[in-house]
Amino acid sequence: MAVYSFADAHCHLDSCAGILDPSILHITSGYSHQSNLLNLRIAQEHQNVYLCAGISPQEAMKHKEIKVYLAEWEEAIASKIADSGKLVAIGEIGLDYHWAKSQEERFLQHECFVSQLQLAERLSLPVVIHSRDAEQECIDILQNFSLPFMLHCYSGKHSLAEAAAGTGRALVSVPPVKSKERKRVVRALPLERLVAESDAPYLGKSPSDALASIKMIAEIKQESVEKVKAQTLLNTAQFFKIR
Repeated sequence: MAVYSFADAHCHLDSCAGILDPSILHITSGYSHQSNLLNLRIAQEHQNVYLCAGISPQEAMKHKEIKVYLAEWEEAIASKIADSGKLVAIGEIGLDYHWAKSQEERFLQHECFVSQLQLAERLSLPVVIHSRDAEQECIDILQNFSLPFMLHCYSGKHSLAEAAAGTGRALVSVPPVKSKERKRVVRALPLERLVAESDAPYLGKSPSDALASIKMIAEIKQESVEKVKAQTLLNTAQFFKIR
């Protein structure tokens, strides 16, 4: 693996402006068919960028014929995107009950989520989970699979994060936003189960804001920033199998 200062374990470079810092390991994430292809192009243009491709729950619930669309979208992931050598995970995928206001929308999200977990199994890839207001449901579904998973921008209970980390398959990704429960999560989990993300441009303004997440972790765990930089970089690289 190249020498990096730190890792941003989750961002959306197709929506970010500016020149990428070559000292940061970027994991850019798609959320729709179009954004998957845009992020693929960015990853192919930059040595320090790798790609997660998937259909987010917010996107899934827009399409009543989601299974029909998934056939095309998953084929693109399994062929063109996977063949690029830049695909390191299926994501972001999951459930978002904050936005799903009807049973039909929840059903569409569920159909898409399970289908992509099966895709991840076929491709032997880890998954990046979006689980807003649906953390327990996502964990319950993941128990039916043996996939490594990263809980992106996790905002659920620390007890659930501890249980997930205890499986040996899960990482929890910390964004640059403070909250009492997030502080409990960071305090409860070993550093080896944490990664830092910017979620740029939606939470952080740019991938460099993952450094704010690193500093927050360091403060909560009373560790040096340099140690947290190094460990979260290692955790990111090992989870996504980046050499």
